[in-house]
Amino acid sequence: MRNTPTTPWLDDLRRDVRFGLRSLVRSPAFTAVAVLCLALGIGANAAIFSVLNAVLLRPLPYPEPQRLVRIWETMELGTGTVSIPNYRDWVAQATGFAQLATWRRGSANLQGTGEPERVRSIAATPNLFQMLNVEPRLGRAFDPLRDEPGKAQVAVIGEGLWRKRFGADSKIVGRTLRLDGRQYEVIGVMPAAFDFPPGWSQTDLWVLDEPSPDGARQRGSHFLNVAGRLKRGVSLEQATAQLKTVAARIAKAYPVEQTGRSVKVLPLQEAVVGDVRPALWILSGAVALVLLIACANVANLLLARAAVRQREVAIRLALGASRARLVRQFLVESVVLALAGAVLGVLLARWSLTVLGPLAQGALPLAGGVPLDFRVFLFLLGVSLLSGLAFGIVPALQSARGDVRDSLTETGKSTSSRGQQRFRSGLVVAEIAVTLVLLVGAGLLLRGFRNLSGTEPGLVAKNVLTAHLAVPVPRLPTATARTFRPVLDGIRRLPEVRAAALVSMLPIQSAWTNGSFTVVGRPAPPPGKEPIAELRVASPQFFQALGIPIRRGRDFEERDGESGPRVVIVNEAFARRIFPGAEAVGQRLRFDDPRDFTIAGVVGDVRQAGLGQKPLAEVYFPYGQADAAGLLSDASLVIRTDGPPGRLAGPVREAVRRVDSGLPLYQVLSMEEVIDQSLASHRLNLWLLAIFAGMALVLSAAGLYGVISYLVAQRTREIGVRVALGAQKWDVIGLVMRQGAGLAAAGIALGLLGALAFTQVLASLLYGVSARDPLTYAALAALFAAVALAATWLPAERASRVDPLLAIRNE
Repeated sequence: MRNTPTTPWLDDLRRDVRFGLRSLVRSPAFTAVAVLCLALGIGANAAIFSVLNAVLLRPLPYPEPQRLVRIWETMELGTGTVSIPNYRDWVAQATGFAQLATWRRGSANLQGTGEPERVRSIAATPNLFQMLNVEPRLGRAFDPLRDEPGKAQVAVIGEGLWRKRFGADSKIVGRTLRLDGRQYEVIGVMPAAFDFPPGWSQTDLWVLDEPSPDGARQRGSHFLNVAGRLKRGVSLEQATAQLKTVAARIAKAYPVEQTGRSVKVLPLQEAVVGDVRPALWILSGAVALVLLIACANVANLLLARAAVRQREVAIRLALGASRARLVRQFLVESVVLALAGAVLGVLLARWSLTVLGPLAQGALPLAGGVPLDFRVFLFLLGVSLLSGLAFGIVPALQSARGDVRDSLTETGKSTSSRGQQRFRSGLVVAEIAVTLVLLVGAGLLLRGFRNLSGTEPGLVAKNVLTAHLAVPVPRLPTATARTFRPVLDGIRRLPEVRAAALVSMLPIQSAWTNGSFTVVGRPAPPPGKEPIAELRVASPQFFQALGIPIRRGRDFEERDGESGPRVVIVNEAFARRIFPGAEAVGQRLRFDDPRDFTIAGVVGDVRQAGLGQKPLAEVYFPYGQADAAGLLSDASLVIRTDGPPGRLAGPVREAVRRVDSGLPLYQVLSMEEVIDQSLASHRLNLWLLAIFAGMALVLSAAGLYGVISYLVAQRTREIGVRVALGAQKWDVIGLVMRQGAGLAAAGIALGLLGALAFTQVLASLLYGVSARDPLTYAALAALFAAVALAATWLPAERASRVDPLLAIRNE
């Protein structure tokens, strides 16, 4: 039997690995500290890269996702949705697209199989699935040749709903669903990996869009989201230019509705993740700095260990080992250390993703979890190998450079050259500088978050319960006071309820439902220059329930119905912008209706779009008017209580069920929870950067402690002589402290300069605080100085207790 030949370098590598493992096992304290440092750095990088991979790097789950784009109409105030006539012109004239499809987000009441449930739905054109080029798990998708909107009542459901509601019934295709009182045939089930639109929440089902006849004809009625697939060979720039030409042609043909409008086209993936991309890259950079600090610490440990191993190295050189062979041996030990740190880092990453997962779900466009997939493990392997080489190369070269004769003639004493000591001190200075950069960044985020969370929302959130109330689409034409007044009356009769009301969009939670208007008695503005305001529908007691003050005029009353005067209430931002220096109450407005609305009151501003957004101009319509019904498809209850709002959730559900069992409640939250959820992304950024800064602080303090301790050990004889010659305890402490303070001062100076650059990148994430806020810089520099002095004090105090006789005798 022949022996399989082996490659000499592979045999050498195996021997180096075995030798390195034995060497590390013989130094358990050194190995444990080094592996823990690396595990913190590598684990943090693995966790952040997993999030980065899930949000930014993982391609969308559609074939050829690079050809998919998202399209908006643009106007003077920003971007918006698209009207049906414009979309049809795009389809007819923009030949650079293989497919264009539209969709609208919505929700529906699923009935007939247990308790009514509100499900997330998408109303889309029949070619949506063709445009995405996806196939269902069961059955079929929409077919433009077979499924005509308005005639085919068909639905495609997601796998999540199929499993949760129907027990993964394999015979679901062909069954009927009752959605908002209408029967839909299930024609297909999409696989678990599919979701559209991608991002923040998993869609439950898809139905065909059936716009109203007026919406289909009116070019100024913008409500569609549009996506498309580019033809092969057509670039994004070419398609955008083509659409801009079509938009200019439409604007020329319809100047009243379209003047000033154009288009914006982005890759679909960029459209999904654009808002969170900067924060994720900043966090990735921060966690990379943590790994650099960990590597610097391990490099310092290896340099100290190299000084101890000088005699071993000299013996091996004397026996014929080449210096290159020794460098390779030490590098293999470093890589083995890094791989051990990576193994522990994976466990830390899994744990951290479990803890941070729920927070990330609310703050990032993640429909699913954050997996540790093969791309993450490849990243880990690469980071581990690079880290091992990074922190091992200099100690390896230093170890193999020693003088054989001097090392063999020393009596077991380990020493470091001045060059090695300067290098180790330089590493500590760099650690301190990088740590201060992270600390200042975290401090600025903390101040910004405190400013943001302390921003006055314009309402009184304490003791307020909110809940979404779903109205079936077929009932919307009559979903005015006749539908909601009995519900509100039943809730108002509950104990502890002080006020109960209804609003079409809950403050802080949602915004950007707007429309144009004109002021009666003023010249009509040029086409495309009409003022725009947020449009809301509210019931009596809404402003009372949320503690929004009525500044002038009156509140809505039940008499503000179909037969009463047509009135609206505006906020102060609206009054300031539209009627500067004049009284708004009594002025008349005209919307997409020949009749006029009289302003009956002016209320305080609410930060409708979130605490970080300035108050928007708002117009409130009374819920008793029939033309307000279209805005109430997903209305919200607002209930002010005398006690904790959570304990009223059950009674409120029961009160609604007694009036109408077909109106399910969902997203039942206190108003304080609504505000808290709006801060999710800011809180995630703050927590992660603060954690990384804390890790860096611990690692750099440990590095400073290690270097000062080693330098004290190197100067033991000198300190003993000083004490023998009369030096007092505080003289010795001062000697050591000055050395540590010098390193800390150099690191802090460099760190402040680095922070000035780094925090400019953070500027987009800050709120109410300058990226160069001197108070934050000074406070964190002082904090780190205190930590550095504490890290230096311990070896200094130990040096002051050196016995001069023992120190000199040992030398």
